[in-house]
Amino acid sequence: MNINNTSQLILKKKNIFLKKKILFSGNIQDSLPEILKTKLSYIHLQKYNFLKYFSKTNKKNIFIECLVNKDILKHCNTVIYFFSKNKKETFFQIKNIISLLKKKEKIFLVGENKSGIHSFVKYFKKEIFFKKFTYGKKCTIYVHIIHKKISFQLKKFYKIHYWKKVPIIFLPGMFGYKKLDLGSKFLISTFYKNKLYNKKILDVGSGSGFLSIAILKIMKKNKITVSESCLTSMKCCKKTFQLNNLHAYFKISDIYSSIKGKFDLIISNPPMHNHLKRSVEFTKEIIYKSLFYLKKKGELRLISNKSYSYEKDFTKTFYKFNILKENNFFKIYQGFKK
Repeated sequence: MNINNTSQLILKKKNIFLKKKILFSGNIQDSLPEILKTKLSYIHLQKYNFLKYFSKTNKKNIFIECLVNKDILKHCNTVIYFFSKNKKETFFQIKNIISLLKKKEKIFLVGENKSGIHSFVKYFKKEIFFKKFTYGKKCTIYVHIIHKKISFQLKKFYKIHYWKKVPIIFLPGMFGYKKLDLGSKFLISTFYKNKLYNKKILDVGSGSGFLSIAILKIMKKNKITVSESCLTSMKCCKKTFQLNNLHAYFKISDIYSSIKGKFDLIISNPPMHNHLKRSVEFTKEIIYKSLFYLKKKGELRLISNKSYSYEKDFTKTFYKFNILKENNFFKIYQGFKK
């Protein structure tokens, strides 16, 4: 397993952490928590797909939760948090952690310089003061020592957007948190033609559940399975369905990892980035593995930014393929199983 630059920087300072009881949290991108031998190590994963970095023997020390809670922290006195490029998500999660730590306990914030970690520290310094601890490998580690208790109220972080008077719930870090995504709206516009009834539909990487909610509002008599790896997104997705008095099956899944059965239609608005890098891996896996989860004559309908091209992938995978709709920004691909 490759160790990225942020983890290499932590390993250079490993003597500081060896006798600590550490909780690892945030945007964990490798197996450092298993490599760094501390007095005690626990791992908080907010994204189910991060499990791939860890061996099966270590899973008793892994907590897969939306947020850190008292039970996770009760055995720890130090936190190492890996910064993500999303500042509001980082603040949301770190404020929650700090509200649970005791006086004189420490939280270390580590991230690549190009990720925006320095501007994050400056922007939120009035609420949480981080001091530069060390730097190298084009990364920086900051530290915050708990001096006083701060409060954390989850309800203050919720945001609601409306689509055709239908409320969609968000938390920081979720796709569409600032405003409802134009790509999702464009994909939804294709649901009005050739309406499906009494069909099994899978929404891969569902995020807030916006696509699935729209399907059920347009085509009510369908069975929807919502698949998502991010626990924050899944929490909001469930709340949105409950608020709109709609039903779905919810699966915490790394793409298809927890999915069973076959579907008439698979839909997806996949992410274009993996942390700081543009990536097509997620989309390609959705395309190539979809055949295992589609019924005979089943359809994959997927939207992509126009700067990416998946024509070859659809041609290789499907019996029949076409571009259903496009504009200046997006393409909607449609592939059919034989």
